[in-house]
Amino acid sequence: MGSHETPPAVTRAMLEAVFEPGELLTSPDGILGPVTDADAREVLRTLGLPVWDNPWFDVDDELGERLERVSEWDLELSECYDHVPPGAEDWIGLALFPYDSIAFDPESGKVYCFPDEAEIYLLNSSLRSFVHFHYLLKSEQPNYDQVTIRIPEREVIGLRVREAMAEADPAALETPESCWSDILKSITDPRYRS
Repeated sequence: MGSHETPPAVTRAMLEAVFEPGELLTSPDGILGPVTDADAREVLRTLGLPVWDNPWFDVDDELGERLERVSEWDLELSECYDHVPPGAEDWIGLALFPYDSIAFDPESGKVYCFPDEAEIYLLNSSLRSFVHFHYLLKSEQPNYDQVTIRIPEREVIGLRVREAMAEADPAALETPESCWSDILKSITDPRYRS
């Protein structure tokens, strides 16, 4: 490998260091039949999805009981988007981001955003990296969640989070107006609202 090594994949131990056990949602094997991507299956079964108090994501807390396909949403994809990736109706709902829906492809593990006013885009290269980004945000929360932190200090925190995200999943930061872009802006400037 070159001088820039890939960071270690997020583990349950890493998550438990920043999340309470009740904030890590796992799914039983019995409902994971549609999830054929081995890593996504492992994430859902043992790693867990962070369900935590944050201003951005509302992770579907029913993922521990059932998997909801995009086709079950009250939405006709072809009427909302000019380009609908093949198989998108079979993807599984994951979370909400203000006005946007998040789903993952159970065959590839990739996570996508269904924006309210734009085209569907890749949010994360894998379900594990989506969880990793939540880990990074939660790890830094004590640093950016304080009202007294001034903008220059916030910019340093935002840059640190962005760099860690870029190391974990560079493709996730390729869409300029993505959910992650909005989150990074809100970390550096708490007055920013997506």
